Amino acid sequence: MDLFVVWFTKYWYLIVIIAVVVLLPSVLTTLAKRYVFRVIDQQSVVNRQVMGTDRAERVLRTGQPAVGVVLESYDTAMRVERIYILVRLKFQVRPEGGLPAYETELVAPISPVKLADFAPGRSVKLRFDPVSREIAIDQPVR
Repeated sequence: MDLFVVWFTKYWYLIVIIAVVVLLPSVLTTLAKRYVFRVIDQQSVVNRQVMGTDRAERVLRTGQPAVGVVLESYDTAMRVERIYILVRLKFQVRPEGGLPAYETELVAPISPVKLADFAPGRSVKLRFDPVSREIAIDQPVR
């Protein structure tokens, strides 16, 4: 017992260094995990905003059917999840039920396989909100 007391009083600073060396990797790992998970959450929020998922879900759920004719389509040079191409589409929206037609634009993530379905002159099934005139594509884009 006396040997331990002598060693501890003589080399107490080594215990602090050993504790730091042992605990530091654990603390850094925990902090890194928190940062990574925060970044992943932010990426999913940004993806949902860029893709317009929340707005599109609302319009698909509550909107009225319409047919849209693609007037123009442009590649925005942006990708979502490295696969889907964000395409700016200009539509002439023809609502069912006798409402007047109107033109509007939409940026939508489209699979390269389905890109030909959104070429100028093609008809696309849509849903639209008659109040805000927001639209959502009501056919497969992936």
